[in-house]
Amino acid sequence: MGLQIDQQQILVAWKALSSTDNQEGWVTFPLYKHNNWSLLASYNLLKREEAIFLDINYSQILESRITLPIAQGFRVQRFNEAARKGFALVRQVDGDLDLFTKMIVDVCNTIIQYQDLNENKLVSVFINRIYAWLSFMSKGERELSQEAELGLIGELEVILSLISLNLPISEVLNAWKGPLDGLKDFEMGSGAIETKSTLSNQGFVAKINSLEQLDDSEKSPLFLNGYRFSLNSVGKTLTERINLIREQLNDYPAELSRFNNLLLRIGYLESEKENYIRKFKTENSFFWLVDENFPRLVPGNIAVNIRHAKYEIDLTPFINQSIDLSLVLQKLGIGNCGIN
Repeated sequence: MGLQIDQQQILVAWKALSSTDNQEGWVTFPLYKHNNWSLLASYNLLKREEAIFLDINYSQILESRITLPIAQGFRVQRFNEAARKGFALVRQVDGDLDLFTKMIVDVCNTIIQYQDLNENKLVSVFINRIYAWLSFMSKGERELSQEAELGLIGELEVILSLISLNLPISEVLNAWKGPLDGLKDFEMGSGAIETKSTLSNQGFVAKINSLEQLDDSEKSPLFLNGYRFSLNSVGKTLTERINLIREQLNDYPAELSRFNNLLLRIGYLESEKENYIRKFKTENSFFWLVDENFPRLVPGNIAVNIRHAKYEIDLTPFINQSIDLSLVLQKLGIGNCGIN
């Protein structure tokens, strides 16, 4: 991977460009160049707008397929001129400069990470990363809450377990719907897996956030996966678990890029990684089949005028009924080579 671009480097470049005399419109400063593309810090002297410009020659076919992200605070602008071709990520007047700069640094370093891809694929990396940032910004928080951190730890454990069983990495990431606000955390084969995590050292109580979460009318069979963690110095932090998965994806650049985008969508910002200092040790893992005998509230078993509910299920009496992940995958119609 090439040299990393940092926040200070971007800010210094913008400040210098903003003081340019005897010019109008866009002025630029080179930040990084590789083969036939480059990244430039950019500044619009007329509109007082900061930007980053990806100068790249991509195909006309790709251009017709690209839908540019639209968001309050920034815009993506396409250039197709003799002097420059590519895309600018531009901060508008109402955009938060600090957050925008973090996004710029992340987008630039993501492109550098995949610098050996062809031009069309690099453009896709650029656009997809910005869409991931849009999802992140919509959450309104720059750091995961402790509850969300614990929930993500559980979902990552599922991913690690599935990879360890030699399931194709692309199928594992296809199944992960949690970052996309799916009703179930994982949709696999004909069914789904919903994951719940706890730090309680006794029993297992699952928090259910909606009537639809344990509804198997559309995805069946449905399994509830429970993880019990403890805070322990021999455990692993959120970032350490993320890096374990990244190591598994090193030989799969497209999947690694997708995994990183899903992390951003769920609310994990790489620049905040030092804040996740809690170490989680996995104590137990449980899988239960959710069927008509399972305690739950779903639209089909409550009064029709009840529209929404959050509730808790004490699953302690069901711990001895837990089954292995291998059996879960078998019931979902999934073998080691993927969906049967």
